[in-house]
Amino acid sequence: MLIYNTTFHCEKSTYDEFVTWMRTQYIPVAVQHKGVSEPRMARIMTQDENEGISISVQFCTASLDSLSTWYETCGAKLVEQLEKKFQQRVAGFSTIMQQIDL
Repeated sequence: MLIYNTTFHCEKSTYDEFVTWMRTQYIPVAVQHKGVSEPRMARIMTQDENEGISISVQFCTASLDSLSTWYETCGAKLVEQLEKKFQQRVAGFSTIMQQIDL
């Protein structure tokens, strides 16, 4: 199992709008297209949030191939929509992690 994580950093004034958009638009569309599942979203706690607020959005995926297919059919469009809506107020970077069983 792989975890597809995107860490977003948004301006404080954009936080509520961004979280609402992720809940109502981005995440429902992302899981509807298969390839990713089990969405999670978390606020990253830091000492100093003067520069903005960071949020982690995670999905599980079965393989790199399924993630790649998802990104080509859905993910790239979602990124484009996010960039158009929030412009410079939100920035993000993605990482792929392999889950280690305990």
